[in-house]
Amino acid sequence: MPKVYILDTGALLSTWTSKHPRDTFVTTPGIASELRNRPSKSRLAALSILNRLSEEEPPLDAIAEVRSAAEKTGDFSVLSQTDIEIVALAQSKKTAGIDSTLVSSDLAVLNTARHMGIKILDPTGRFRKQIMWVFVCPGCGYRSSSGKGPQECPVCGTPLRRKPRNSR
Repeated sequence: MPKVYILDTGALLSTWTSKHPRDTFVTTPGIASELRNRPSKSRLAALSILNRLSEEEPPLDAIAEVRSAAEKTGDFSVLSQTDIEIVALAQSKKTAGIDSTLVSSDLAVLNTARHMGIKILDPTGRFRKQIMWVFVCPGCGYRSSSGKGPQECPVCGTPLRRKPRNSR
Protein backbone atom coordinates (compact mmCIF):
# COMPACT_ATOMS: atom_id res chain seq x y z
CA MET A 1 0.00 0.00 0.00
CA PRO A 2 1.42 3.43 -0.93
CA LYS A 3 2.56 5.62 1.91
CA VAL A 4 1.73 9.30 2.36
CA TYR A 5 4.67 11.58 3.03
CA ILE A 6 4.37 15.23 4.05
CA LEU A 7 7.34 16.99 2.46
CA ASP A 8 9.38 19.88 3.79
CA THR A 9 11.61 21.90 1.45
CA GLY A 10 14.66 19.69 1.98
CA ALA A 11 12.92 16.62 0.58
CA LEU A 12 11.99 18.52 -2.58
CA LEU A 13 15.47 20.01 -2.96
CA SER A 14 16.99 16.53 -2.97
CA THR A 15 16.18 13.50 -5.11
CA TRP A 16 14.60 11.76 -2.10
CA THR A 17 11.18 11.53 -3.78
CA SER A 18 12.62 9.51 -6.69
CA LYS A 19 13.48 6.73 -4.24
CA HIS A 20 9.76 6.31 -3.45
CA PRO A 21 8.08 5.72 -6.84
CA ARG A 22 4.83 4.24 -5.47
CA ASP A 23 4.17 6.73 -2.68
CA THR A 24 2.18 9.95 -2.62
CA PHE A 25 3.31 13.28 -1.28
CA VAL A 26 1.67 16.31 0.29
CA THR A 27 3.14 19.74 0.99
CA THR A 28 1.97 23.27 1.66
CA PRO A 29 1.90 26.17 -0.82
CA GLY A 30 4.53 27.89 1.35
CA ILE A 31 6.96 25.01 0.84
CA ALA A 32 6.36 25.03 -2.91
CA SER A 33 7.07 28.78 -3.05
CA GLU A 34 10.43 28.27 -1.28
CA LEU A 35 11.81 26.26 -4.22
CA ARG A 36 14.14 28.46 -6.25
CA ASN A 37 16.33 26.22 -8.42
CA ARG A 38 15.23 24.68 -11.70
CA PRO A 39 15.71 20.98 -10.77
CA SER A 40 13.56 21.35 -7.66
CA LYS A 41 10.84 23.23 -9.53
CA SER A 42 10.90 20.58 -12.27
CA ARG A 43 10.64 17.81 -9.66
CA LEU A 44 7.65 19.59 -8.07
CA ALA A 45 5.95 20.04 -11.45
CA ALA A 46 6.53 16.40 -12.48
CA LEU A 47 5.14 15.04 -9.22
CA SER A 48 2.11 17.32 -9.54
CA ILE A 49 1.45 16.28 -13.16
CA LEU A 50 1.64 12.61 -12.15
CA ASN A 51 -0.88 13.29 -9.35
CA ARG A 52 1.66 12.12 -6.77
CA LEU A 53 1.98 15.51 -5.05
CA SER A 54 -0.74 17.78 -3.75
CA GLU A 55 -0.57 21.11 -1.96
CA GLU A 56 -2.81 21.66 1.06
CA GLU A 57 -3.27 24.44 3.59
CA PRO A 58 -3.23 23.23 7.21
CA PRO A 59 -6.27 23.99 9.40
CA LEU A 60 -5.97 26.89 11.85
CA ASP A 61 -6.53 24.67 14.90
CA ALA A 62 -3.54 22.52 13.89
CA ILE A 63 -1.40 25.65 13.49
CA ALA A 64 -2.34 26.69 17.04
CA GLU A 65 -1.40 23.20 18.32
CA VAL A 66 2.01 23.41 16.66
CA ARG A 67 2.70 26.87 18.06
CA SER A 68 1.88 25.60 21.55
CA ALA A 69 4.08 22.50 21.14
CA ALA A 70 6.96 24.58 19.74
CA GLU A 71 6.78 26.87 22.76
CA LYS A 72 7.01 23.84 25.07
CA THR A 73 10.06 22.42 23.30
CA GLY A 74 11.73 25.83 22.91
CA ASP A 75 11.79 25.61 19.10
CA PHE A 76 9.28 28.42 18.52
CA SER A 77 11.92 31.13 18.12
CA VAL A 78 13.63 29.29 15.24
CA LEU A 79 10.58 28.01 13.33
CA SER A 80 9.36 30.01 10.34
CA GLN A 81 5.67 30.30 9.49
CA THR A 82 6.24 27.78 6.68
CA ASP A 83 7.83 25.36 9.16
CA ILE A 84 4.84 25.71 11.48
CA GLU A 85 2.45 25.10 8.58
CA ILE A 86 4.17 21.88 7.44
CA VAL A 87 4.10 20.44 10.97
CA ALA A 88 0.45 21.55 11.26
CA LEU A 89 -0.37 19.73 8.02
CA ALA A 90 1.23 16.57 9.41
CA GLN A 91 -0.71 17.02 12.66
CA SER A 92 -4.00 17.38 10.77
CA LYS A 93 -3.30 14.15 8.83
CA LYS A 94 -2.51 12.36 12.10
CA THR A 95 -5.72 13.69 13.69
CA ALA A 96 -7.71 12.53 10.65
CA GLY A 97 -6.32 9.01 11.10
CA ILE A 98 -4.23 9.10 7.93
CA ASP A 99 -1.02 7.09 8.25
CA SER A 100 1.58 9.62 7.15
CA THR A 101 5.18 10.60 7.82
CA LEU A 102 6.72 14.07 7.90
CA VAL A 103 9.96 14.21 5.87
CA SER A 104 12.31 17.04 6.81
CA SER A 105 15.96 17.76 7.44
CA ASP A 106 15.14 20.77 9.65
CA LEU A 107 16.00 19.77 13.22
CA ALA A 108 13.54 22.22 14.84
CA VAL A 109 10.72 20.92 12.62
CA LEU A 110 11.61 17.31 13.48
CA ASN A 111 11.94 18.09 17.19
CA THR A 112 8.53 19.78 17.37
CA ALA A 113 6.87 17.04 15.31
CA ARG A 114 8.31 14.26 17.46
CA HIS A 115 7.11 16.08 20.60
CA MET A 116 3.60 16.02 19.08
CA GLY A 117 3.76 12.29 18.33
CA ILE A 118 3.96 12.75 14.56
CA LYS A 119 5.89 10.12 12.57
CA ILE A 120 9.07 11.68 11.23
CA LEU A 121 11.82 10.81 8.77
CA ASP A 122 15.11 12.67 8.45
CA PRO A 123 16.69 11.75 5.10
CA THR A 124 20.06 13.07 6.34
CA GLY A 125 20.02 10.94 9.51
CA ARG A 126 21.18 13.86 11.70
CA PHE A 127 18.15 13.92 14.03
CA ARG A 128 18.77 11.42 16.81
CA LYS A 129 16.78 12.48 19.88
CA GLN A 130 14.25 15.01 21.03
CA ILE A 131 15.61 18.14 22.71
CA MET A 132 13.94 20.46 25.19
CA TRP A 133 15.51 23.93 25.07
CA VAL A 134 16.17 26.55 27.73
CA PHE A 135 17.26 30.16 27.23
CA VAL A 136 20.31 31.19 29.28
CA CYS A 137 21.94 34.57 29.87
CA PRO A 138 25.72 34.31 29.41
CA GLY A 139 26.13 37.43 31.54
CA CYS A 140 24.26 36.74 34.77
CA GLY A 141 23.13 33.12 34.39
CA TYR A 142 19.38 33.88 34.23
CA ARG A 143 17.45 30.89 32.83
CA SER A 144 14.10 30.94 31.08
CA SER A 145 12.19 27.95 29.80
CA SER A 146 9.70 30.24 28.07
CA GLY A 147 9.13 28.67 24.69
CA LYS A 148 8.99 31.93 22.80
CA GLY A 149 12.47 32.67 24.02
CA PRO A 150 12.80 36.22 25.23
CA GLN A 151 15.39 37.99 23.10
CA GLU A 152 17.22 39.57 26.02
CA CYS A 153 17.73 38.94 29.71
CA PRO A 154 15.15 40.75 31.87
CA VAL A 155 17.79 41.05 34.62
CA CYS A 156 20.83 42.49 32.81
CA GLY A 157 19.74 43.03 29.17
CA THR A 158 22.26 40.62 27.60
CA PRO A 159 20.95 38.63 24.59
CA LEU A 160 19.86 35.14 25.71
CA ARG A 161 21.27 31.97 24.14
CA ARG A 162 19.31 28.82 23.42
CA LYS A 163 20.83 25.68 24.98
CA PRO A 164 19.59 22.11 25.34
CA ARG A 165 17.92 21.50 28.70
CA ASN A 166 17.74 17.75 28.30
CA SER A 167 17.49 15.15 25.59
CA ARG A 168 15.13 12.23 25.17
